[in-house]
Amino acid sequence: MTTLSKCASIPFTRRVLPGLLLAFTLFLRQAAAEPVKLILVLGDDSYIPTEAVKDRANAEIKGQLWEHDLLEFAVLVFSNVPYDVLPWAVRDRLPDFLNRGGSLLITGGPNSYGSGGYQPVASIIPLEIRTSRDWVSVPFKAVIPLQPAHPILEEVTFRTMMTFNDLNPKKSGAVEIAQYAGGATFHASGRIFGARFPSPLIAEQRVGQGTVLAVAFDLGREIGSGWADGPRFVENVLTYLTQRSPLTPRAPTDLSQMFFRWQEACDQKLRRGLAGGAHWKSMAADCRRELAEVRYPYMDLVDLWLTKRLTIAKRVGGGELSEGEGVRQIKELAVRIRLEIKERRVRAE
Repeated sequence: MTTLSKCASIPFTRRVLPGLLLAFTLFLRQAAAEPVKLILVLGDDSYIPTEAVKDRANAEIKGQLWEHDLLEFAVLVFSNVPYDVLPWAVRDRLPDFLNRGGSLLITGGPNSYGSGGYQPVASIIPLEIRTSRDWVSVPFKAVIPLQPAHPILEEVTFRTMMTFNDLNPKKSGAVEIAQYAGGATFHASGRIFGARFPSPLIAEQRVGQGTVLAVAFDLGREIGSGWADGPRFVENVLTYLTQRSPLTPRAPTDLSQMFFRWQEACDQKLRRGLAGGAHWKSMAADCRRELAEVRYPYMDLVDLWLTKRLTIAKRVGGGELSEGEGVRQIKELAVRIRLEIKERRVRAE
């Protein structure tokens, strides 16, 4: 019997059904897969195990906002970066980001907490800033886990520690996760300074619908100096914060389609209106407000289209361009903007 005839003699359910079931199972898994989330790291990102975080947390690490809105990021990381160096768009939107459920990680270092000028956002930090120079060196002491079952401490062993931001526990609303065991540092003059008592090293609190996790030591410094479980700790932290955040990036096509639909609707409004003058400017402002209110990330392209569109209309109205030439230039403008949107999405990916 030939191979073909042998296959034909096998019942349909044995020949085809297993393959269909496998294909259907893979389809369901793909359909149920969660969208890849985004993590924005501002400051030192040298210690982050990017691939491990991507595999475990299903999240991509970004170093800049680019064309993304802050509310597209699940997690925001301030990594040993001065507060006044943070982008204005981040500082301005931070309350909204947390109220919507975003997660924030603040790491320690000489440019963080009091030493980094974080006093303007002290209320959202789950540790209490008590001095503008809180980056200190103290005797080597153990790190004491206070919440050993917390997910961020899974399979993590700490080394003894001597350098961190010397902060106080928050009086209320925060959960302390780990602390420095305590000890005194002596100045050459005999004066005691820095962390004479157990100092908080890790704490978290809810802010709005979001989560803020504070780590009072420099992750880059500790991992760079040989903390073996440091990468695992970072992986745990970013996975935990990503899972707690509902924020996801908008689909690439959404931004393009949103612009195209807006452009067509706005163009129709302008065509129906009286050419030129304050009336057109008022309609253009109304059109712009529609996308500004939903925080469309390509507002520079919106402004470009409106400016060029009105210029072309004025030239047609003044007789410099024929109506047909004006329509042609408007179409060319739309094509240019569409190409720019596509290029930005490619760069972001």
